[in-house]
Amino acid sequence: MKLLFAAAAMLAGLLAGPALGQDTRTFAAGNGTVTVPVHPLRIVSLHDLSITLPLVEFGATERVVGSHGRLEEDNVPYIRGAKELYETSFENTDIAFLGVFGEIDLERIAGLEPDLIIGRLGNDDALLANLEKLAPTVLLDQQKLGFFGSMQAVADLAGVLPDYERQLARYQAEIAEFKRLVPHAADISVAILQPWPEDGYIAANKQYYALSQVALDAGLSMPPLIAGLDEPSLDMSPELLPEVDADFILTSYEGLYPGQRSPDEIRAAFETLVPGYCQVLSACRNNQMIFVARTPIYSSSFRSLTTAYQLLLTHIAGRGFVPLAQ
Repeated sequence: MKLLFAAAAMLAGLLAGPALGQDTRTFAAGNGTVTVPVHPLRIVSLHDLSITLPLVEFGATERVVGSHGRLEEDNVPYIRGAKELYETSFENTDIAFLGVFGEIDLERIAGLEPDLIIGRLGNDDALLANLEKLAPTVLLDQQKLGFFGSMQAVADLAGVLPDYERQLARYQAEIAEFKRLVPHAADISVAILQPWPEDGYIAANKQYYALSQVALDAGLSMPPLIAGLDEPSLDMSPELLPEVDADFILTSYEGLYPGQRSPDEIRAAFETLVPGYCQVLSACRNNQMIFVARTPIYSSSFRSLTTAYQLLLTHIAGRGFVPLAQ
C-alpha cells in the first residue's frame, strides 16, 4: 500500500497543477505566489472553522472534496462551525474526513485528486512540500489578513466573491444599526474571558473571532490591559482578574469540552481560580456577566457575526446597567 501511495504521489507530482484545460491565475499567498485554477472544482481544506465553514457559507460545499475535522467523544468526526451553524457534516455531504490536527492523511488527499488545497501559514507549513506534489497549495497568512481578509481570500480562491460581498454589505448594515441604537458604545466596556483551571490561568481575549470583531466594529471598548495586547490573547494569572473587569463580561461554554460544557461549569472554573470571583467583578455582582455558546460566536462566518451582533445588541441596547466604577 505504501509503495502504491509513493507511486501515486510521484505521478501526482508530475501532474500537480490545475487540470488540463482549466483556466489559471496567480494568487499572492502566505507561502508565495501560487498558480491556482480560476474555478476550482475539487478543493481540500486543512481547517474546518476558518476555511471549510466559509466555503459552506458561500455556497461552495459541493466543491469541497475533503476537510480537516474534529472528533466527538464517540470518535465521530465533525466539521466544527459548519455542523452548528449550517447542519453540514461528513455524513450528509461528499466531503471526506482528512483527520484531526497533526494527523492529516496525505494518502487520502492524494486519492481525492484535488485541484486546489487551502491551508494556514504557521499551521500547515510542515506539510507544504508534500501537498504541493498533489495540487496547487495556498497557505493563508490569517494573522496578516485578519478576520475579513481571511474570509475574502477563501471566497476569492473558490471563485465566489460576489456572495462574500453580499454578506459583507448585510453585516455592515447590522453594525450601522447597532451604532444607531447604542450611540455611546465607546463608553461601554466589554471583556471576553475564559477560565482554564487545569492550566491555572484565565485567558483575556482581544481577538475571539466573530464576537470580538462585532465588539470592535460596533465601537465598544475593552479594558486597557486587553486593548493594549499585541497578541490575540493573554494567559493571565488569576490575581489579575480585577484588572480586566468591565461593564459586561462575556465568557463561553462548549458542550464537547469536559469542564466547559455549561454556564455552571464555567462559573465553577472561575470559582476554582478565584474563590469569590463574583464579588471581585462588578459585571458579575450586577448580573452583567454573559454566558454564551462558544462555536456560534467563535467562527469565521457571517452567520457567526450576525449571532454575535444579535447577542450583544440584546444584552446592551435599551437596558439600564451599572457602569464599572472608574
